[in-house]
Amino acid sequence: QARSCRASRLSAPVAMRSTPKVPYKFPGMDEATWISIYSRMYRERILLLSQDIDDDFANQMIATLLYLESEDSKSPAAMYFNVGGGVMKAGLAVHDTMRMMPYEFQTVNMGMCAQVAAFLVAAGTKGKRFALPNARFRMENPTIEPMYDNEGKPRTRIMQATEMRLEVAEVLRDKRRVLEGFSSATGRSAEQLEQDFKRDFYLDANEALQYGLVDRLLLPGAKREGAEKGEISPGVGIG
Repeated sequence: QARSCRASRLSAPVAMRSTPKVPYKFPGMDEATWISIYSRMYRERILLLSQDIDDDFANQMIATLLYLESEDSKSPAAMYFNVGGGVMKAGLAVHDTMRMMPYEFQTVNMGMCAQVAAFLVAAGTKGKRFALPNARFRMENPTIEPMYDNEGKPRTRIMQATEMRLEVAEVLRDKRRVLEGFSSATGRSAEQLEQDFKRDFYLDANEALQYGLVDRLLLPGAKREGAEKGEISPGVGIG
């Protein structure tokens, strides 16, 4: 199975899709204007991550998180994920920024969260990490990033043995960072996680709950119940 972090998925040409727009009335304005639905969600501190996490997308998320801090450093932010994977270092940059923020994060896996996306869901504030009933997680080790040409086709890499050794060492450092992060998020030992990570493995929503990746499944009717208990912020939960 092809790795989710393949650059071909990140850089290959795709058909242009229009972004839905919704009306929004800015403070002080008499009439509403049409803005991107994502911009409207950001104003409610809701972030939708629905594509592979490459450097550009990671930078957009980091900028948004920093903006939310400048607007309100106390209210929680919600991050909804349906991500097939991404570039490990880009995901680690988002992860580190999340840890820097003074506000809490609610994370929700809506569909598939693979590789670094699963890592980010688990990095949410403990007690506020959720998954929908049919959500799936795929866990895998970091790998050496392949090179692709402008058309997204694989390109042969020519490197000396020393360069290869350095790159392998860097991948192993990334693996150690990820294992330490998962250990903190799940309460499992790094040794057990390393054993699990010997092969790619999948977890359904219930298995992820038992594994410690999430704290609760969002089932029909859970929105109202969770909101009453203060577990899900208004406008953030899914029922």
